[in-house]
Amino acid sequence: MKAHNYADIFPMMTQREYNELKRDIKENGQIDEITIYEDKILDGRNRFKALTELGIKPNLIEYKGDNPLQHVMSINLKRRHLTDSQKAIVGIRYAEYYSKIAKQSQGQRSDLTSGNQFPEVKSATDRAGDVVGVSGRYIRIAEEVLRIKPEMEEKIMSGEIKLKQVHRDIKLDEQKKEIESLKEVTGEYDVIVIDPPWQYSEGEKYDNESYMGRVIAPYPTMTLPEIRNIKLPSADNSVLFLWTTHKFIWDAKEILDNWGYEYKSLLVWNKEKLGIGKTLRMQCEFCLVGIKGKPYWNLKNQRDIISEARTTHSTKPELFYKFVESITAGRKLDYFARKSREGWDVFGDEVS
Repeated sequence: MKAHNYADIFPMMTQREYNELKRDIKENGQIDEITIYEDKILDGRNRFKALTELGIKPNLIEYKGDNPLQHVMSINLKRRHLTDSQKAIVGIRYAEYYSKIAKQSQGQRSDLTSGNQFPEVKSATDRAGDVVGVSGRYIRIAEEVLRIKPEMEEKIMSGEIKLKQVHRDIKLDEQKKEIESLKEVTGEYDVIVIDPPWQYSEGEKYDNESYMGRVIAPYPTMTLPEIRNIKLPSADNSVLFLWTTHKFIWDAKEILDNWGYEYKSLLVWNKEKLGIGKTLRMQCEFCLVGIKGKPYWNLKNQRDIISEARTTHSTKPELFYKFVESITAGRKLDYFARKSREGWDVFGDEVS
């Protein structure tokens, strides 16, 4: 006997769970009845399979209610121990059937105007989130994942891999392509600001949980050789502002030299907020200033420290850009930029 489509909203038991069920049925017989609807199994797929393999005739009952979809959702969500990843996929499947039922129900009504035919369908994803116990946004992330990598559905449903991991890998793949395109920046610039995505450890992956240690960047990082091999589109007479952190100050100096610049000064950014750290709590970030040739440099009263509260991850202070614009002139490039900026050419995987 085949399973009903509603039953297949949920994953089958793991092999370990199934073996335990089968052993229990063998020792104690069938305890819970198998529910049938439209001549298919609405509830009890695993029991039916175990009974068949054991050669025991299953005890069947017909579903008599008026909402078989909600029946399946209710009993399975109560007894199954699903992860949030599995719940999100279940939510997608539920939303699909719920939408169909809503459309059919509204098609039978005469009190709906033509401009508002399917109001319930629009909220199907959010409703599904309420039913399965995750947010509608998380279900939309699952929809995006399955649209791009449909082959991952069964792995997520089996518990082999988490939805967040697949979604993160998709985003990293997209951003890696962006970084590859950034390496092809051409033209000549008189002023270059670059904030490389420094890689803190080999095989580094994004993790949004960290205490007293570094929060790993939510974007693909680059090794020191990869950063060193970037071909900067710099003019013969130009200024370079190279952002770095405590860990990479000496590497940044070596890279600055490798790019053909002479180190001149170190700009300190006081973030005005206590940061992370295991030796000391870090509150500052650094920008190496390098000169090539004889660029325009309008020094008045600009100092080597900027104090401005940090905002989002890796976003540099607005005072820094005002500082650069006050002391330099010419064509400007913000390499690995976080957002668009008037008067600048910007390149970066997070530009908005």
